[in-house]
Order: sequence, then C-alpha cells, then structure tokens
Amino acid sequence: MLIGLGGLGSITLELLAREEGLGRVVVGSRNVERSTARCNLARLGAMAQGYAPSISFVPLDLSNTEAVAEIVHREVPDVIISTATMLTWWLPSRLPPEQAAAIQGAGFGVWLPVHLTLTMKLMQALRDAGYQGATLTAAFPDVVNCILGRLDLAPTCGVGNVSQFIPKIRLLAAQRLGTPPDAVRVWMVAHHALGPAVVRSRTDHMPPYFLRIEHGGQDVTQAIRADELVVAPYPRTSGPDVHFLTAGTTVRLVRALLSDSPLPQAPALLHAPAPHGLPGGYPVIVGHGDVQPAPIEGLTLEQAIDINERSHRFDGIERIEPDGTAVFCPEAADVLRAELGYDCERLPPGESEARANELIARFRAYAERYGVYF
Repeated sequence: MLIGLGGLGSITLELLAREEGLGRVVVGSRNVERSTARCNLARLGAMAQGYAPSISFVPLDLSNTEAVAEIVHREVPDVIISTATMLTWWLPSRLPPEQAAAIQGAGFGVWLPVHLTLTMKLMQALRDAGYQGATLTAAFPDVVNCILGRLDLAPTCGVGNVSQFIPKIRLLAAQRLGTPPDAVRVWMVAHHALGPAVVRSRTDHMPPYFLRIEHGGQDVTQAIRADELVVAPYPRTSGPDVHFLTAGTTVRLVRALLSDSPLPQAPALLHAPAPHGLPGGYPVIVGHGDVQPAPIEGLTLEQAIDINERSHRFDGIERIEPDGTAVFCPEAADVLRAELGYDCERLPPGESEARANELIARFRAYAERYGVYF
C-alpha cells in the first residue's frame, strides 16, 4: 500500500509498477480524480515497457484515522509506504535567494510539525487496525520516527536520507580503488543533517558520523581517505528531481522486506533511517518483513545512537525529550520568529497539527509577499 501521491509518491508508484513479483499495489490518497488518473498513467507506462502491474486506488484521508484503520484492515497489505506530509520539503527553495537562505539557515528541523502530524495519525490508525505488517515512512524519519518511538508508535523504519548518501560514497570509493562499485561495501551511521555536506560539499556545519569502507573483506577507510569522499563534489540536480533517488532506495527496501528469509546477518547490504524509532540512519539487516540495525565492527549500537542524537542539533533540534517533545535550538527558533513571526521553542506531539497549520499559513503569507504562490 502506497499512501500519498505527491512528487515522491508518484515517482515511487512508477518504479513499483515496473517491479515484477511485488503483487498488488494499492494506492491511497485524498484527491480521487487526480490520483485515479495518476494510477492509470503508471499502469499504462509500465505496460508500454512490457510489465503488467496490478494497481488499484482507494480514497484515503489520514485525518480520518478510523477510516484509515478500516481500509488497512480490509486490504491487509504486507508493506505500507507513506510519503504523506503537509508541506513539500523543497518549497522554501522557491523563495528569492536572500529569503531562501534566511529560512534555510534555521535548519530542516523547524519544519518538524508539518512532517510529524500525518505520520503520527497514520501510526495511530495502524495501531487501531491491529496492523502487523511493515511500515516505511518518508517524512523526516530521522526525527519523526524517533518521536513516535517515544509514543510507542514507531514505524518499521524510514526511507531515504542515509541510504541516499551511500551511492555517491560507494561510487567514488570504487573509482579510487579502481574496482567495480559492487566490490565496495559501505557501512555508515549518519543523520539527515549530514545532507548538506554530502550534497553541497559543505564543511562548515559537519555533524558527527561513522564511515567504514571495505574492499575484498579489508578495511580501506583510511587508505582511500574516505572522509574526503563524503564532501567531495558530485554535482547533481536538486529539488523534486531527488525523488528518483529516494524512490529507488525505497523500492530496494521493499524488495528486501518481501523476501522469504532475512538477508545474511553479515554483511548488511542496506541502509535506512530510524529502524524501530532509533534516531538517524544505520546499516540494516532487512528481510522477512523486518528491519534491524546491523552489527558494525568497531562501533556499538549505543555509540551509533549517540552519534545520531548529537546530530539532531545540526538540523536545528536541541533534543527530544522522553515524552516525545522536541526542543528546538534557540538560534533555529529565532530565525522563524524573525522571518515568519512564528514562535515555537518546544513541540509536544499533541500540539503538532495546530502548529503545522500555523506554520504553513505564516510561510504561505511570507512567500506571497515575495511573489511565490503554492
């Protein structure tokens, strides 16, 4: 079941439609007319390439948790993928350069309520439905799923983020070693906050991370100066185009989840953010409907968690309290207070929806002052 047919959801659907052996794909979204047409397009495009996907659509509104629970109980999906959020992540980049830089200077974490709200509603509905399958979420999972873990609502894991860092590092490592990428194994613990370093080669705001690269069973991390690869320039387009990368990592994760038996305990072949509510991203063992952090030579799970908890602040979040309340870094809260007139230093989960609606309204008014409409 794929919930949400925005930019990422639509691309994910297109890739799923071209995967053989996945079985039925059920799409759930609020906009019946647009979503039906989008499913039809995915079906026709896949058929044009020689595939014959089984795609169906059900009207689904995450605000109605009772109806969502009923739909999930009826459809009994093996895997649920949710790409739903209340505000597209790349919209601030459409502002004029000065305003975009000001807003983005707050860090991604200040947008937490718009990403937390719908995922929290989904997980509440799945609990009500007694759902036992796997759930993958795309909306800021490094933090959102960590908060939901404090509420006993953690999804199986997130998608994207750390798994999107791995292809670049693996490719550049293979080039240095003069070997095919398939011969290189990467083990990385990293938070969403590392993204600016990996994507834009920013070295002025580096969160902690762990990186181990192996070739032929040997640790070559130091020999190939692996830390240089993290921030090495590798130009690519940004914004909505990145959805293809995220969707690719998502489909691979789905494939592994649907395998009949777990992948080998060692080596771990995949990476994913927030397995069972842990902060940040990890190498993971995936299979038989579950995702678990993989053992890493030279690093305990507690040390890996500590790396990612210390990384929260690089996204503008000082800490997550035991009850799931997010405390924002003062400088991050100050930016939105100055630019948008939005004053939020702490976010208890129960206030997420109201805060999200306020933040969206204030951001929309701010954007319209500069001729940007959405």
